[in-house]
Amino acid sequence: MKSTLRDSAAHVFVDSVDAPVLGDVDSHHLLRVLRVKSRDAVTISDGFGKWRSCVVDGDANVEVTSDVVIEKSPKWQLTVAFSVVKGDRPEWTVQKLTEIGIDEIIILAPTVRSVVRWDAGRANKNIKRLRVVAREAAMQSRRVWLPKVSDVTTLAEVSDTFIADPNGVPVDASHRTVAIGPEGGFTAEEVSAGKGVVSLGETILRAETAAISAAVLMSSYRNKGS
Repeated sequence: MKSTLRDSAAHVFVDSVDAPVLGDVDSHHLLRVLRVKSRDAVTISDGFGKWRSCVVDGDANVEVTSDVVIEKSPKWQLTVAFSVVKGDRPEWTVQKLTEIGIDEIIILAPTVRSVVRWDAGRANKNIKRLRVVAREAAMQSRRVWLPKVSDVTTLAEVSDTFIADPNGVPVDASHRTVAIGPEGGFTAEEVSAGKGVVSLGETILRAETAAISAAVLMSSYRNKGS
């Protein structure tokens, strides 16, 4: 059945797979951007593991063509928390973390060495945008479980966190939440507040690269069932 997801002309999230209705934005995206043709096969999902095959007509009306499939949630949850960096890199990071399969993405509140600092209004606006990015990336990558993009959270509030640090141990299956610092890294005090430290390799990584590296390593262990 996974091939049905991969081969569909598009994948869209809806409120209910039992009575699917496409919103205006998704309808426009399917018909005007992706150029999905009438009667093309698409898949829909509620973002909580349920999905099914459908076809759409020229007015974006949905006709279901298969039973509902229920995918179990991943065997364990993976979380990446990262500090905000300059420019559009947070959007790129969220997009890639979603494609890799991370379950929760946490935007960290400014730490001691943070360069970028969002005020409350900007934070709310940016988090909303990042949730849109995650949703779009989940549709593109054919996920049926939407990742959670949490509100801005302090490092101390993230539970069972392993801090990415060059002096850490290699990532293994026991590491399921990794925090990535800002451009200047975390202070020694911030590092000591974590559950431990993990290394992402011998080279110095940009913050967004570190987030992706952590995600790939954790996802690899989960996929192996280690």
